[in-house]
Amino acid sequence: MLVRLAAEWTDPFGIAHNAGDVVDIDVITLAELEERGVVHTMSEPEERSGPTEQEEEWSGPTEREQEEQWSGPTVADEEAEEA
Repeated sequence: MLVRLAAEWTDPFGIAHNAGDVVDIDVITLAELEERGVVHTMSEPEERSGPTEQEEEWSGPTEREQEEQWSGPTVADEEAEEA
């Protein structure tokens, strides 16, 4: 069973795992780790990793930025070619 560790843990084979690591463990080990508070349980709220309410999400380039980045012909270029 895959679980995310809430704290550092060294498995029975001596391999150290950091908090936040996802490890594959059996149900007996899971019960032991839950008892010690080493794994995240479904009842604990997950930390939100997305933007917060105070952060503004980027909605793409502004009209001005699009004009500055455009490298194709402009109306002025077309008029110059016609003359």
